[in-house]
Amino acid sequence: MKPRVLFVSKPVVPPWNDGSKNLVRDLVNHVSRVEPVVMTLGERADLADHVHVEGVYVRGGGFAPAILDNARVVGRLLAGDAGDLWHFVFAPNPASSYAARAAIAARRLGGFRGKVVQSVASAPKRFEGVRKLIFGDVVVTLSEATKERLLGAGVTTPITVIPPCAIPLPEPSADAVLAFRQKHGLGDAPVVLYPGDYEVSSGARTVVSAVPELTRRGFRVVLACRQKTPRAAEVRRALEAEEPRAVHLGEVPDMATLLAAADVVAFPVDDLYGKVDLPLVLLEALAFGKPVVVAEGTPLTEIPGAAAVPAKDPEALVAAISRAHGARSHGEALRELHRTHFMPEVMAARYEDLYASLLPPRAL
Repeated sequence: MKPRVLFVSKPVVPPWNDGSKNLVRDLVNHVSRVEPVVMTLGERADLADHVHVEGVYVRGGGFAPAILDNARVVGRLLAGDAGDLWHFVFAPNPASSYAARAAIAARRLGGFRGKVVQSVASAPKRFEGVRKLIFGDVVVTLSEATKERLLGAGVTTPITVIPPCAIPLPEPSADAVLAFRQKHGLGDAPVVLYPGDYEVSSGARTVVSAVPELTRRGFRVVLACRQKTPRAAEVRRALEAEEPRAVHLGEVPDMATLLAAADVVAFPVDDLYGKVDLPLVLLEALAFGKPVVVAEGTPLTEIPGAAAVPAKDPEALVAAISRAHGARSHGEALRELHRTHFMPEVMAARYEDLYASLLPPRAL
């Protein structure tokens, strides 16, 4: 009988627009040496047959579970089959971390001896005091940068780095890409795509500031940003008024066609709060063979093949985009980087090796 790993995360249900629950979905679907147990609404949407599903949540789709749902998660941790190992996947925060620590202590009193893995799905806003939010026997970060910041904040728990993955999106037809370009007036110009945020980082403003020179060089610039807050809508309106030549799409339902239409993906984001360290869209861009330009001083520089420029520097961004477009014949090399670093099987194998090191001998 395979050892059971209980995953504690946001509900593993559609829509798949959240990096942390996508990570859990792709991990549990690709493990083979353990039996994964996940918390959902009770349905098996996009989960493999070997995944054990428990209907713990009553609501799904949001970026933060409701109080009732959090209480139900704690209740599940305190009762029911504890399995052999627990794996928490969320951004460290006081409420969740303290609840997790209390639940672990209670189950230990009841005889549970399994180890606890704590994946830091996205970095906290501030690292001051983060040591109090660490409760796992082993911590997993998605980047070396976050590992170093945790160590610098005094965390002494063993830390392992396992980057996230991205399942390659289906390749759209040439007709679909042409229709997309025509719909948005892009013609046959090379397209620079910014799929970041409006209001958290300086990324959108840096890209829009680069539009005049990029336009002079023959590029079209497209921003595809999900607007999570009223502040995002305000920033979008201001940037549209400032530079009307940029195309603002908002959240798009078909990222595959958008990536296929793009020639360069620009992501000069200097604040990744609320995002996984290596955002899914950038890994999907690699799978399409698209060059990526990111901001220096961030975990984004750990993406193999990515070009890095100083944050808030439109001139450097323009130069890097031009160089990346000139080297677009390297697309197959970028696809190979995705295959060797960011396929689900690669990530799952590393997690299963970690589980094996924590489970009793001969459990696997």
